[in-house]
Amino acid sequence: MKAFLVIAALVFSFPAWAAPEGFEMSSPQTLPEIAFQDENDSTVSLGDFKGKTVVLNLWATWCAPCVTEMPDLNTLQKRLKDKGVEIVTVSMDRSIEKAQAFYKKTGIDVLPLYWDSTRSLGFDLGFNGLPATIIVNTNGQEVARVSGPLNWLDQEIEAFLLTAESADGQ
Repeated sequence: MKAFLVIAALVFSFPAWAAPEGFEMSSPQTLPEIAFQDENDSTVSLGDFKGKTVVLNLWATWCAPCVTEMPDLNTLQKRLKDKGVEIVTVSMDRSIEKAQAFYKKTGIDVLPLYWDSTRSLGFDLGFNGLPATIIVNTNGQEVARVSGPLNWLDQEIEAFLLTAESADGQ
């Protein structure tokens, strides 16, 4: 019960314009067309998640910090799945099979597997390395970004994500 009260206090007192350490806030920005593939090789676009706050995380199995934060992103999705937040992790590996093996080995069980077969999405979004994350509000606009790994289970991050739909970057 105490943990619930602490989280509730953070959610209701956390200003939408403030961001946890590691987040670079911006005014809501329109994103370029973002598309990637699911496990069935069907095209998925960022627009498919409109109406939800999206944590778009680019990662790869050869990226040590990415591998370290994936179980935390899986846990965070379990916590936030019914609260309007969708964590979308897109593998930048050369093949989807590497990401599939990683998911199985590490027990990633709630994050759908997506893959960028062109491996250009990070560059298209202005990132030079992995992991790379964009926070997208419910209108499909970028409101924050993160270059590098984070402790995704930090309560301040969770509180921020729960208020990101109203984040205006100011």
